[in-house]
Amino acid sequence: MYLVPNTLTLVLTLLSLHWMYRLQLIHLVNNLLNVMQKSRNNCYLLLMVLSFLILNSSCTTKDKVYSDPYAGGRPALGIKMSTDYPEPRLGAPGSIVKYKATGLVPYKNSITFLLNNEVAEIVGIDSTGIQIKVPENASTGVGAISIDDRVVFGPVFRVTGNVSADNTFKAQVGADNYISGVLPLPDGRMILVGSFSDYEKKGTVKPLNRILLTSKDGELDRSLVTENGVGGYLTTIATLPNGKFVIGGGFSSYNIHLGEVSNITVLNTNGTLDSMIVRTFMDQDTVPAFNGGVDGSISKLFTRGNMITAVGSFNYYLQRVYGYGDYRGRRDSLAIDSVRIKNMVRFFADGSLDSSFNYNLLTHKSYDGPNGPIIDALMQDDGKVILVGRFTKYNNETVNNIVRINDDGSIDRTFKTGNGADQYISSIKYNKATRRFTLAGAFNVFDGHEQNGLALINEDGSLDNTFKGATKNNIDSYVFASQLSNGWLVVSGYFRSYGGVHRGNFMILDQQGALLKGYNTNGDLEGVVTNVLETKNFSGQIQLLLTGGFSKLDEQPVGNITRLLLK
Repeated sequence: MYLVPNTLTLVLTLLSLHWMYRLQLIHLVNNLLNVMQKSRNNCYLLLMVLSFLILNSSCTTKDKVYSDPYAGGRPALGIKMSTDYPEPRLGAPGSIVKYKATGLVPYKNSITFLLNNEVAEIVGIDSTGIQIKVPENASTGVGAISIDDRVVFGPVFRVTGNVSADNTFKAQVGADNYISGVLPLPDGRMILVGSFSDYEKKGTVKPLNRILLTSKDGELDRSLVTENGVGGYLTTIATLPNGKFVIGGGFSSYNIHLGEVSNITVLNTNGTLDSMIVRTFMDQDTVPAFNGGVDGSISKLFTRGNMITAVGSFNYYLQRVYGYGDYRGRRDSLAIDSVRIKNMVRFFADGSLDSSFNYNLLTHKSYDGPNGPIIDALMQDDGKVILVGRFTKYNNETVNNIVRINDDGSIDRTFKTGNGADQYISSIKYNKATRRFTLAGAFNVFDGHEQNGLALINEDGSLDNTFKGATKNNIDSYVFASQLSNGWLVVSGYFRSYGGVHRGNFMILDQQGALLKGYNTNGDLEGVVTNVLETKNFSGQIQLLLTGGFSKLDEQPVGNITRLLLK
């Protein structure tokens, strides 16, 4: 019997693959059918080979014995921690607490007890459990027994201190996504902006897309008429002298005005879009009264008088031109003018471009500005703007991640930051009571001084040498820091310890940069705080409204917003 070359090749291949599993061989049958149909004389031979291989594979698979992957492992400890609450359920540092557990006695000389990752003194061990003394630097979290490199987790113990949830704050669920901006109003109410679409589970029927109004205690106020809200996201909001609001972020529509906005617009005091009627080629139309924008996202907005300053990540200023028709003259058409403007722009109240701000009249485009991203910014009362981020030059002059600019966009040379920061700065805040700027970021050195990611600087830009951050791990990152009116600092970011003490993404420091005793007993933060609003209650106690992107604080669920009370 003559075998065609293709068939011979297949037979030899099958014989060499006799170790394959049955399913793999059967899968090959489908690929062989075409060949068998073309060469009928070879059908019987192919079927005989396949049958042999399938049977052979079945037999050898049954006989194969695999080694135990767990052989040689250490035996189980035999320890079980109860899920019952410890006794007592809460207490201050120095308190004696008992956790129910069994199987501890054989290991009593090798047990280490951890309370939220802080080593606790063991007072006693018996057949019913373990007694520990709450460490001086402990914070709310789970208790755990550690023997060598094996850990058995127990229930949560709440460490009491001088920071607690403010029970007068009404928001229990919060927002379903990031809150990026808070605008306090003169009457105490607040406007929140961000990436959310729901708040307190009240946006299911009537959406709360990216902007909403609350009472001073966080209750939703429906008097802000935003209707469908924003198509995109908001990062910032500011107030104009006439009481209207200007909002910025990454969005192209507001309410029913689809595709008519370029990342910035102005709202009336009731939340409706500030609009105007324009003459078009064929008729007329109602459009946003603020006719200006940019081609990328806006991260910060500032108002001074009727002027609006924006910073972000964009390359062009945009303005719509109405009144054009299509090429056949049968319908309305829209033209958009653009001007090369990079990452910083100033608008007049109607949205037109202010060409006196960092603008080259000869080339009809902006000067270069920072050579990297602007991460944060603030405007002083005198109109000067401080930019921080990841950049080493401004208009081709060395500035090293921080610069203050004059009203015309030029560098303010009276702001003496020296060599600046050696790595990026992620946050800058100002406190009028202390007259200090607070910086947070990835930097280790500021103007030649070791600062470890946190710094206070004076109004002239010089470093406040009375404050220094503790040495941090390379993986730790400080995203936000703000000084309170009493001089304390609130810090958030992505870190697991500070000065050798466990802190989970949130902490309060004293004026010198040390953990403030009694004010760091709260449990870990899951996420990051990006804004703190300081107020006082009727008793004069400090209240801290925290917003940002976080889902849990002090072992309690929170939806990107919560308020703390400092005793």
